[in-house]
Amino acid sequence: MRTTIALLIATAALGGTAAAGTSRAVASSRLVPVAVAFSDRLHGELGLATPHCDGCAPRGAIAVTSDGGRTWRIVRHTARRVVALAFYQDGSFRVGFEGAALRSFEGYCPTGWTAGFSADAVDTNIITPWSICVGQPGAGNQAKAVYRGTQRVAYTPPTSHGGYGGIGSYGYPVGIAGTHGGFGIVWETRGTLYVSRNGGRQWLALPKVAQPELDFGQWADVVQGNLGFVLLERNGHSRLIETTDAGHTWRVVHRWR
Repeated sequence: MRTTIALLIATAALGGTAAAGTSRAVASSRLVPVAVAFSDRLHGELGLATPHCDGCAPRGAIAVTSDGGRTWRIVRHTARRVVALAFYQDGSFRVGFEGAALRSFEGYCPTGWTAGFSADAVDTNIITPWSICVGQPGAGNQAKAVYRGTQRVAYTPPTSHGGYGGIGSYGYPVGIAGTHGGFGIVWETRGTLYVSRNGGRQWLALPKVAQPELDFGQWADVVQGNLGFVLLERNGHSRLIETTDAGHTWRVVHRWR
């Protein structure tokens, strides 16, 4: 269980809620969930941000829950959009803001690959970190590789021929989450959701949980053991889903209308 919660908000100044008065101000006042992290099954943090729109003032916020994500309460407003969020394995809690350096949220990727978000276990030498690496995207397909530390455990070329590990070439990975155990999650845009139960060597697609072209992955968090949370967005509406059995079954915890 993650216990110590040391909130480290780098670079962003704190701000209040923007006043409404014009159509653009109204649009900029809307906050949508973009990242989520839990210290245990009940207690979590939610990162929110204003959508990108012409003339909108960028803002963000942090909300908290103590009932497993069923209800959320905003406790902090920020002057930048929140784009990343994680409880790390050393117990610290970190927030990433748009325009700020996000190295602490990036995993290991070799030269020529781009690192996606690493939502867990990237800040300690005790636990082998999870990393998702991507190549150049094209026509909905993209080369993908999963690393545990510096070892590549799954690989998919753009054509899906010659790869291993079960991740398809279709879809654009955004990030990866996993604990020191075997359970891991990869979330994508355009694609679907993938889970691994053996340390990342084999991945299973879940198109019934995250339907390709309809559900877009925002963030995922593997808390401990077989417990995981995923933020999905569809047609401008977000939902938080939870699994307690390493991705075999899922339930909706909260919906944002």
